[in-house]
Amino acid sequence: MSFEITDLKEHDSELLRLLTRNLPDMLWVKDLNGIYLYANKTACDSLLMATDTDEPIGKNDMFFAQRERDAHPENSHWHTFGELCFNSDVTVIENNKAMRFEEYGNVRGKILYLEVYKAPFYDKEGNIIGTVGAGRDITQLKGIQHDLQESLKTLHHQRRQLESFNGELEKLVKEEIQKQQKQEHLMLHQSRQAAMGELLESIAHQWRQPLNIIGLATFNLETKYAMGSMSERDFHEKMDIIAANISYMSDTIDDFRRFLNPNRKNIVFEVHKCVERILKMLDGQLRSSKIVVSLDIQSDCTFYGVENEFEQVLIILLNNAIDAIKTQQKKNVITQGEISVSCKLFDAKGVIELQDNGGGIDPKIHDNIFEPYVTTKESAYGTGIGLYIAKNIIESRMRGSLEVENIDKGSCFIIKVPLGNNA
Repeated sequence: MSFEITDLKEHDSELLRLLTRNLPDMLWVKDLNGIYLYANKTACDSLLMATDTDEPIGKNDMFFAQRERDAHPENSHWHTFGELCFNSDVTVIENNKAMRFEEYGNVRGKILYLEVYKAPFYDKEGNIIGTVGAGRDITQLKGIQHDLQESLKTLHHQRRQLESFNGELEKLVKEEIQKQQKQEHLMLHQSRQAAMGELLESIAHQWRQPLNIIGLATFNLETKYAMGSMSERDFHEKMDIIAANISYMSDTIDDFRRFLNPNRKNIVFEVHKCVERILKMLDGQLRSSKIVVSLDIQSDCTFYGVENEFEQVLIILLNNAIDAIKTQQKKNVITQGEISVSCKLFDAKGVIELQDNGGGIDPKIHDNIFEPYVTTKESAYGTGIGLYIAKNIIESRMRGSLEVENIDKGSCFIIKVPLGNNA
């Protein structure tokens, strides 16, 4: 059937105008040749630049596109949108169904994106006689989508950079940890070498007296033997003296070897036994330096860790105390050295306090005393790593703390370590 524009106008009721003319969406009707049969006010104002809703009737998109272009020769992109729309009209007619499109073009010299729905309409016999369409401006939404895509690209790029940075950081951290471990191993080795030297000095002090006794006993035996006056009783008495002193010296070597044992196994150990062993190893130095040691250690105080590492801490702290006392004795400030070691249980921890009357720590270096290569000793006798190693063992390996404070006439080192039954 033939379709007349007047037929459409007959249905241009107030309800139709209310539903179509003032909607924010663009609405239109075209025949098979793309000629407008109807366009609402939004389509006329925003897309066609028509003077009113009557002007598009009987005209196609190219009419308005060409008119706008001719009016703005300075901008070749002015109103080219209509030139792209007819293809989708043909697609809808060929497929004979409603379809969705995203169309874009330049309107008034600016890019415009539309979300468009088009559908065929029919005569009474079911023949397609044109298309109806609705369009919505999605330019702002497209801009947001574009910005979002760019942001996602940027985010993806930054994520790859972050992953690369994390990889490099992990590598650097690993290298730094290895470097730190190597440095700590070296410093621990240096500290143990220093401790070995001090222990050898202690062994020398401890062996001097038994060696003198053995020497006197053998001389006495030789003398009596040469004079022919040695009895069986004299022989056995002297041999018992020699055997007892050799056994004492052998025990000293065993203590020394035990301290140098490379075993690093964590165990629960008794604090008072460690203190007693170390004091036995240092007995010669303590006696020769006229230092009296007093103990107040609870027998049930146990720690968890590497036993000989803890003993190394005791060696370091006691040797520092001995050196400080010797310095005060050389200055004639004191004649009798005093060291006290106590261990009490407090709040699920064992608290060891090691005090001396060696004059205390110089306030200038007090805050840095546990840093590597800081020493109170003369340069020829101090490495400056002992207290650093001691603090590292207590805090890093035994999950405790090591602090120091000056007291009357000396210093007090305080060790706090979780008890062995809480390890």
